[in-house]
Amino acid sequence: MKKYCYCMTGNQVWFDAAVELYDRNIAEPVFWLGDDRHHKKAKEKFGKSVMRMQDFVHYQTNIQDINYDGEHIGFFTSENYLRAKDRCLKMMDRLDLYGIFGRIDRETIFHKLSIAILKNVEDSKPDAMVVAEMPHSHAQYLLYEICSYLEIEIVKFNTWMPVPLLFLQNVRTGERLKRKIPINKNLFEKIDLDINSHIKAVLDKDENYELPYMKTQRLQLGLINKILNFLKTGFLSFLKEAWFQIRKYYSSDYYHINPFKIGAFGRSKIQRTRKKNLIKHLNKNVDQINLDKDFVYFALHFEPERTTNPDGGIFHDQAIAILTLREFLPKNVDLYVKEHPSQFFMNDRGSRGRSPLFYEFIKNINGVRLVSPKQDSLDLIKKSIFTSTISGSVALESAIMEKKSLIFGDTWFNNCPNVTTWYNEINFREFINLPINSSKKIHEFLLDEKNLHGIPGCQNISAQKRFPNYMNEEFLDAELKGVTHLLEEFFKSIP
Repeated sequence: MKKYCYCMTGNQVWFDAAVELYDRNIAEPVFWLGDDRHHKKAKEKFGKSVMRMQDFVHYQTNIQDINYDGEHIGFFTSENYLRAKDRCLKMMDRLDLYGIFGRIDRETIFHKLSIAILKNVEDSKPDAMVVAEMPHSHAQYLLYEICSYLEIEIVKFNTWMPVPLLFLQNVRTGERLKRKIPINKNLFEKIDLDINSHIKAVLDKDENYELPYMKTQRLQLGLINKILNFLKTGFLSFLKEAWFQIRKYYSSDYYHINPFKIGAFGRSKIQRTRKKNLIKHLNKNVDQINLDKDFVYFALHFEPERTTNPDGGIFHDQAIAILTLREFLPKNVDLYVKEHPSQFFMNDRGSRGRSPLFYEFIKNINGVRLVSPKQDSLDLIKKSIFTSTISGSVALESAIMEKKSLIFGDTWFNNCPNVTTWYNEINFREFINLPINSSKKIHEFLLDEKNLHGIPGCQNISAQKRFPNYMNEEFLDAELKGVTHLLEEFFKSIP
């Protein structure tokens, strides 16, 4: 039986697949680090290999008696260590509720988790690592980099955004595993129809088009919705947060998220001010643009989010992508950069992922223009020479609209016609002269990918909520069969 490290989300399929693989004597999870919805039942099934995610992400003081004795000490002088440290410390922005979770504390937590994981991996000796989605909590990503350092084979599930479809990908080679079992015909026909609908929706876009999830976020900003949401869930969350912080205030334990024990009103003021500063400095630095001149449209991602860190790889910092793209373009071609609307829609989360100084930084790069958030994105796509992003959906939408796109990260639509992934030897003229493929070719590509690699499934509970019309017994059965099948094929391939 193969042994593996396992990082999963709250979706029930990840627990059920692990149980089935174990009961069939195929594979055993020896380092379980995922959503704590599964913790109790996983602990009963797999014992001491199951870690509590809350401890690794939020309450590292609960991790005791590590007894680290220099296991794999070479990790601390490796490229994996430097990469993990850079990305993990940035991932901790998600936890920085009040802007006072400092680097010294982050670094110390990172090192404690490092020795805990190194010790555990040495003791458990896994053959592989399986992740339900690319790790984007600092604890899971650190485990990922340690497994990579030890040359342990890693596979990840990736998801399609328009439909509930998954595929399994080897992280080292980029290869997607081929599906060898049939899928329920009616279910796949339904998915085909939704792929068709997505392509048609992109082609039928007008200036009033807005992605459904972004429309929902925008509507939440209205006063009435704010009041209703506060009454439904906000008030209870406020009470829980207040009670938690009161306990921390009188506790002798050091709490790194609020080390200065700032009170409720102070915390609230910090969160409001951070968001206000972000909007203020964006508006202050917006440039006038000319859509009649040659330009490239770069769509910023919402941060903090997996689609940049870690999916962006070396370009997880969008500043690096912007600088690289600016150097790639001729001097007479401007680069128009537009902020992601969700950076302001997502309450205080967006202010954790973007400094107000970022916009002023952009202004200091020749030929780079910061676009107003009110500027229509459809116009920017249509009138640009090409579009660019780290791994965002704007690249696929541009491809469907028969416009070239240049991406810097890893996406579910890699190798799609009209989409080019950045590589060091890329040449501007050669790129510009690449032929344009029709939207029909994009459609054919998506159907081929679905038929070769796809299984019905959702990475997480958020995806399940996006596709409620799929959530029935037929879908869940196909999801479990597909996930188990792909993992079984992977484990069989390990020597």
